[in-house]
Amino acid sequence: MSPIISRLVHTLLLVYLVHTALGQVSTYPIEDNARIQNFKLNNPNYIFNPISKTKFGTRDTLTLPFFDDFSESILYPDSSKWLNNEVYINNQFPIEPPTFNVATFDGLDSQGRPYDETINKDFKSSGDSLISQPINLEDSVGTIYEIGDSIMLSFFYQPNGYGYHLNAEDSLRVLFKAKNGLWIQVWSRAGQDTSTDFQHVVLPILDSNFLHKGFQFAFTTFTRRVGNANHWHVDYVYMDSKRRSNVDYYNDYAVQTTPTSLLKNYSSMPYLHYLENPVGNRADAVYFRASNLFNIGKNIEIRHEVYHDATLLASTNFATNSNNILAQSSAERTLPIYNFSNISTIDPIVINREISIRENGIINDYTKNDAIMVNQVFHDFYAYDDGSAERGFGFDQNTSPNNIEGQIAYGFEISKKDTLYALATYFNEAVYDVSFNTFKYRIWKELSGVNGASSDEIIFESELESPEYNIANGERTFSSHYLDSVIVLEPGKYYIGWWQQTIYNLNVGWDMNYGNIQTSSKVHPDLYYNTFGIWRNTDLPKGALMMRPHLGSRRELYANVKEKNTNPYKPKVYPNPASDKVNFGKKWSQINIKSSNGQIVKQLENTYEAYLEGLNNGLYFVTMIDEGGMYFTSKLIIIAK
Repeated sequence: MSPIISRLVHTLLLVYLVHTALGQVSTYPIEDNARIQNFKLNNPNYIFNPISKTKFGTRDTLTLPFFDDFSESILYPDSSKWLNNEVYINNQFPIEPPTFNVATFDGLDSQGRPYDETINKDFKSSGDSLISQPINLEDSVGTIYEIGDSIMLSFFYQPNGYGYHLNAEDSLRVLFKAKNGLWIQVWSRAGQDTSTDFQHVVLPILDSNFLHKGFQFAFTTFTRRVGNANHWHVDYVYMDSKRRSNVDYYNDYAVQTTPTSLLKNYSSMPYLHYLENPVGNRADAVYFRASNLFNIGKNIEIRHEVYHDATLLASTNFATNSNNILAQSSAERTLPIYNFSNISTIDPIVINREISIRENGIINDYTKNDAIMVNQVFHDFYAYDDGSAERGFGFDQNTSPNNIEGQIAYGFEISKKDTLYALATYFNEAVYDVSFNTFKYRIWKELSGVNGASSDEIIFESELESPEYNIANGERTFSSHYLDSVIVLEPGKYYIGWWQQTIYNLNVGWDMNYGNIQTSSKVHPDLYYNTFGIWRNTDLPKGALMMRPHLGSRRELYANVKEKNTNPYKPKVYPNPASDKVNFGKKWSQINIKSSNGQIVKQLENTYEAYLEGLNNGLYFVTMIDEGGMYFTSKLIIIAK
């Protein structure tokens, strides 16, 4: 082959490789809700107990008006207003809700786990529901309301948000309970709603069959049960009489989002590192969003109060006549930063912050959503993320070819000379079981082609590791990898990440709330991926990778990590998902296939495969036992039968 032809072939191959590498990273739904799971774990006696006030000796508990914007609820809905607790109360997954916190219909049960029938390809199952307490539709003198009394239910809803993708077959529905006890559907919306904004819905009661002492309404989803995906978000539920269908506004304004970090580039960093350059490390201002649900503009005033150990660090007066928010809109608001460089240096340091809003001299109808409290934490790590994972991140599971190496590198600017002793990674469990896949942690000083570097400079590489799924401190959290010996880092840029021999989705936590303020359209500037030897940070999804470097004196981190499997053999379960037959890589003495509720549905001996006849679509757990009594557990998805 001539040199010219050789160069041409090389160029064409490179073009092909670059083309195929683009878009090879993606985000995936998380499997469960560790926050709820661990709340239940740490509060074993907790029971969701719907409270019923009594009226005239009956259980028809509530009277009009009915209102809930979920701003006062944590994890579960208010039991004095709702009969069940399948939805998740949060502000992680919605995008710019009317008020802080929504009810998220996430496809998980009240324990934060996938429903038993995890996968239903025929869309014949209801998902989450939210059912009101009985409402006594009598007026103050005991007379049943009439149609002319104009009773209406209103709410806001959003499809998807930061949840995973809805399909056209998915739907959100509203049902009313009639006098005869039957539930009647009165409204629905399909999953492929083109709008990403919260939409306002007003549903009048036009049938006298709904005007009775035991009236209830319910939200429910109709969906394929695939775990923590196919999200709907509901907010600001209001029902009352004497309403007009053409009035779609409320005399209310509210805090909409949490305020941004006090730091310029990070959500958290070691305080001694911050003190190396307080001006350079401190944010220029604090940003957050406030909403106005009224039909005229509101001149919203803002105050920021900051405490450390009950000592007031800063308090701004309510800003005057400078923050008008248009009718039925929301707006980003700014507060000046302040000095917090005179705190004792014993970490962790927690700064308590309260943002409150008001309209000078005017009281709105609901004041409990006018303030929010958050903490700014300084500890021994650098972090971009806020500690909550909305999705998982990794290489696209369907990338072709998948027999290529992949690397992820995450940049941090270290402000002070210090010792690096551990890496922390937030691993999500997902539909694709990668618990037996291997990777190596890496730390780089330089990345080839990034900031003028001519080659990679690797300063640390671990042995082969497998994901460790960790639960601690009441919710899923990070797993720590301790370095064999600490590494002294001079001030400057470093990259932490991993190398994997083949392309698969490691499903590391992905914080989709990163960059909501000021940088809504930007990808992370210091996250890179590498296939075919080329580092890129284009085509990345919006968000922050949940991986952190820990510096300083070694300490115990993130307790309760599961013990690692030291057996060098990594069992294979393939294909996975499967439909007719599954292979287990080698012959096992015994194989037990269990349903998601723990029941053994198939038991085999001395075999390397299993036929799946008689098993329904869904999630299963496979236990494989070898001749020495060593056993392994893996997930198996059965689908498309």
